[in-house]
Amino acid sequence: MNRQLFFRLAGSSILIAIWVLSLLPAVDMPDFPGSDKLHHALAYFACMFCWGQVYRQPVQRLRLAIAFTAMGALIECIQYFTPTRSFEFLDMLADAFGVLAAWLVVAVQRSVERRCARRAPAATPPE
Repeated sequence: MNRQLFFRLAGSSILIAIWVLSLLPAVDMPDFPGSDKLHHALAYFACMFCWGQVYRQPVQRLRLAIAFTAMGALIECIQYFTPTRSFEFLDMLADAFGVLAAWLVVAVQRSVERRCARRAPAATPPE
């Protein structure tokens, strides 16, 4: 499996998990250790990180970051209208923090990759 396919599958799985876990009734939610806000930040970090590996251009990753942040806000708004979930502004902030952190990590990663590629010696053809 190539790297692109791996991150597409992982990113898609994370997106599906975010939507499913966000819209399940609160009583059906699995009990994970740690705080709810940490879970939000980690889920959105993982999502942005995976899709950041797929889309290499900075403008594409910026669009992703905006889309994932908007998705977090949309999910919170949808939860407001469900009987077992509630709207929490701090959840939206945790989502946005996770997206921002991953966006920064991927930006630094890409920068390091570009620098290393420029420094790598050109392959010499066999004689």
